[in-house]
Amino acid sequence: MIHASLPLCFAFFLGTGIPVAQENKGAENAWFVDQNLVYERGSALSARYLKTKAPEFSRKIPTILPWIVRIEVQHTIKKDGYQSNHGTGVILRGGKVLTAKHVLTKNVKDPNGKTKILLTTPDGRVFRATVKKKGSKDWVVLKIDLDANQSAMLRSPVRLAKPKQGETAVFIGYPARLGLDDHGKVQSFNKGNKKKNIPVSQLDPMIVVGAVQDLKAMNLRTIAGFPPVGGMSGGPVFNLKGELIAVQHSVATTTLNATGKVLHYTIETTSSNDITP
Repeated sequence: MIHASLPLCFAFFLGTGIPVAQENKGAENAWFVDQNLVYERGSALSARYLKTKAPEFSRKIPTILPWIVRIEVQHTIKKDGYQSNHGTGVILRGGKVLTAKHVLTKNVKDPNGKTKILLTTPDGRVFRATVKKKGSKDWVVLKIDLDANQSAMLRSPVRLAKPKQGETAVFIGYPARLGLDDHGKVQSFNKGNKKKNIPVSQLDPMIVVGAVQDLKAMNLRTIAGFPPVGGMSGGPVFNLKGELIAVQHSVATTTLNATGKVLHYTIETTSSNDITP
């Protein structure tokens, strides 16, 4: 199933399922969902956790979500179609978008070949993007292709900050082809069809709450939510001030001896200390 340090791009996880057990001890374990296909309940638990234990951040969520985008990378393009990688990104000031580098490269046979990068905002707007800067670690900066009427996309309030040991961290991302509607219900993403007057889906990303357990490696211990899955790669990690402290790139699991029983999940990220957008 999920092995240590495996990337979370959608193509890898298709049809593989999700680990179904978590045995973290303590009262906080009640906030974490550990069963298959529980995105809806898991994200609701995360929101409830934040409202209870971090109300100031909870009130910031509506101002943060508009800057988080679904990413589709169409690659290996042929006459009869193409393959896609799915990820999540966050818009920074100046129309830059930060995500995980493997979202653009995983399973791409010809990384120098033709690719098409599409970004979709929670309100259903779709933008093209190009690669601006690749990091030595698992991060990349994209540049949104904007016209003169889209200057508002340049004014993102998201700022990078240095992470701190033990602080609560909020990870936000889109499971591939899924999101939350206005009622908090999980819906499948629809690209829309202009010719048929079908709009693009307006869906919010989902939330997992963790804590920085290893500042050097920038790993997060999960506290509330659900096991991160494919499509959430590249999603932003915020501190409780609403500052960006990392970008998620994979999940590691700890298992009990030879039983295969998952004890806990660790969200692996790239620290903002290693990112220079």
